[in-house]
Amino acid sequence: MRRISRITVAGAATASLALALAACGGTSTDSGSESKGDKGLAIAYDVGGKGDQSFNDAAYAGLEQAKKEFGYETADVEPTDGETDADKEQRLSSLAKQGYNPVVGIGYAYASAMKNVAEKYPDTTFGIVDDATIETKNVADLVFNEQEASYLAGVAAAKSTKTNTVGFVGGVDVPLIHKFQAGYEQGVKDTDPKIKVVSQYLTQTAEEGGFSSPDKGKTAAEGQIEKKADVVYAAAGLSGQGVIEAAA
Repeated sequence: MRRISRITVAGAATASLALALAACGGTSTDSGSESKGDKGLAIAYDVGGKGDQSFNDAAYAGLEQAKKEFGYETADVEPTDGETDADKEQRLSSLAKQGYNPVVGIGYAYASAMKNVAEKYPDTTFGIVDDATIETKNVADLVFNEQEASYLAGVAAAKSTKTNTVGFVGGVDVPLIHKFQAGYEQGVKDTDPKIKVVSQYLTQTAEEGGFSSPDKGKTAAEGQIEKKADVVYAAAGLSGQGVIEAAA
């Protein structure tokens, strides 16, 4: 279950980043060298950073693929604990100022900062994952049908459970993660309506650590396992490592 869902998400993110690069191909020559002063591709990670074995690592896989296939010079920048929109804006501005083009923000949390930075750097192409609210010509939204892959995860969970109880752990109680939950629960229900789904969100806001706290994920999963859940599906970023640890 975990392996299927993680590979699906990673593949989608990698493909989307590669397509975004292809669309911006005019920033480089055929040989992959710099042109128009553009340095290459840069990404700014979301909460949890590289090494989360989830959302950010999928983006890093796309970055490495772009570097290999398109000959881009690349850069990737980590977030900081407790950072503000101003911190994110400074990070994006720094990458644009250095000449990176395109610059991709990994996560909807970059929306406010990216809107401001994109207006300041109209000749730079920006991309943002999981947000479609910025109506600016030089910002590409990279969004997914999370509920569809989650539906398949729900089907797999329903076919795998021996206890007729499965679990869902969401990192933060926001509309994006609701899509994961809805798809998963529908997949379970359509496969076997008698199966019970136990769901829990770790925090109400990302600032509380819902996407970056393996200990919270482990505690939630242990609670669901105690309630007889023998399959647990997580959409929780770095916190998902704790879910995996509990299952192990």
